[in-house]
Amino acid sequence: MYRPRHGRQRIALVCAVIFFLTPVVSLGLFGPPAEFENRKLHDFPSLSDGWGFFGGLSAWATDWLPGRQAAIQAEDGISRSVFGEPPALGAKPPAPGVGPVPSQPPPARPETGQSQGQTNSNYPPVVEGRDGWLFLGNDLYAKCNPIIPPATVVDELLGFRRAVEASGRRLVLIVPPDKSDIFPQYLPDQYPGKDCAPVAARTMWQRLNDDVGYLDLRGPLLAESQRQGSPIYFKQDTHWQFHGGLTMVRALAEDLRPGVTGTWRTAPKEKFDKQTDLPPLIGRTGSEPAELESLAPDGGADRTRTFFGQPNTVPIELHGPAVPGTVPDKVAMIGDSFTGFANMYFAAAFTDMTIMHSDYVSQDTAAAAAKLADSDVVVVEIAERNLIGGQSPILAPAVVKTLSEQLAKHPRQ
Repeated sequence: MYRPRHGRQRIALVCAVIFFLTPVVSLGLFGPPAEFENRKLHDFPSLSDGWGFFGGLSAWATDWLPGRQAAIQAEDGISRSVFGEPPALGAKPPAPGVGPVPSQPPPARPETGQSQGQTNSNYPPVVEGRDGWLFLGNDLYAKCNPIIPPATVVDELLGFRRAVEASGRRLVLIVPPDKSDIFPQYLPDQYPGKDCAPVAARTMWQRLNDDVGYLDLRGPLLAESQRQGSPIYFKQDTHWQFHGGLTMVRALAEDLRPGVTGTWRTAPKEKFDKQTDLPPLIGRTGSEPAELESLAPDGGADRTRTFFGQPNTVPIELHGPAVPGTVPDKVAMIGDSFTGFANMYFAAAFTDMTIMHSDYVSQDTAAAAAKLADSDVVVVEIAERNLIGGQSPILAPAVVKTLSEQLAKHPRQ
């Protein structure tokens, strides 16, 4: 048994060397692989990671292995054609990743907030529903497996509201509903989290209404869906359509300045095929028709501006003339990928606004706090799954503390 064991060890060592060297050789010959799973490829790990270097090395080698996309697509095709069911493709929702809202090219990455190490074999990356609808697995996973207890989430929100209001500013909380929550009729008969996700959602909506206070978009979104003649969310994307972004802008403007939207005029502006973000998570590709609208706050000229490709780490500064129908308040907003579908309409309707992605806030909290301190109104937008699951970076106690302290140092009179 002595010699065979060492023989197996040598074979395993050779296989490991081939596995880890293949991406290096492939990179030199063919260049970097595509980010087809709608997330950033793992970087080569640092030796400073300690034992984590080896886990990171495995993830890096897997991501950069040549032919992996073709293998996943082949697995999808075989599973559907031979066995009549989608492949499992992993045991958990996708790793965290976000991105700017695009025009035609890459899809916005669904923000999952999924931390490394969380896993549950019952939750696939994507749940396939009725009539071609796809749902992000983390919509359900996050509600049933929060990384921060819901009571703690409510406490953080309440603490931040008190800090904002004590500094003489106004806080508006906006929570875009998950499409699995607002359009549950398109979910399959059976799906992971069916017993716990709806209960968690109802409980949190009630707490937000009774204890925290928020700008409820569910009614306006359903009303706009009825006006459009179809649901206001993409079938194969985790986000709302651009009509949803405009609905949020309209609701916020009315909340801050009741009646201000009375002069607004909108009209179809541009149609294109948007790459959707959920098919790549299961080794497929997909696109859906999308439509942008013009917005003339005073009923005259269109004042929208697009920000496609804007990195999450750079705030968007909006300044425009105070024509009738615009909101003059000095606003600082923290948002996520849902806000990306609204930026062009904010540019038309708000005269003094700074929009920061939650990625930016988590990476440079002090700079974000300074921008909040330079505002009269603070708007926070957190997608439902990231709020209920405690996955948004701006719910971290250290972030809330830094933002609150900076506001207290610079009160508004």
